[in-house]
Amino acid sequence: MTNVIHLNIPFALLGRWRSDNEDGRSEYRISVDAGALKVAAIDFVDGEPYEVSSIVYDRIMLAFDTLMPSTGRRGHLVLKAGSAPDRAQQTFTFTDTLEMVRQKGDE
Repeated sequence: MTNVIHLNIPFALLGRWRSDNEDGRSEYRISVDAGALKVAAIDFVDGEPYEVSSIVYDRIMLAFDTLMPSTGRRGHLVLKAGSAPDRAQQTFTFTDTLEMVRQKGDE
């Protein structure tokens, strides 16, 4: 008897992805490992890896959170298959934490 495992993953998003925007620095590698979707992310300019967490997906989309350890910058990404086989649509929301400095005068 054959066991059939249905993978509810977005096959169109498997592979290595970068933005076609010249300011982009991120690369995402999406693969299947032991029947589960795996996401790895790096800054391809300096090679620093992102921490990836909270991966959720269905047949048409993939969402996950990232953290760049050196800057503390957190992001939330949603990827959907694009209009062509080698295209995907990305929605990216990020949170920066920074220190504020009280300004003198105008009190």
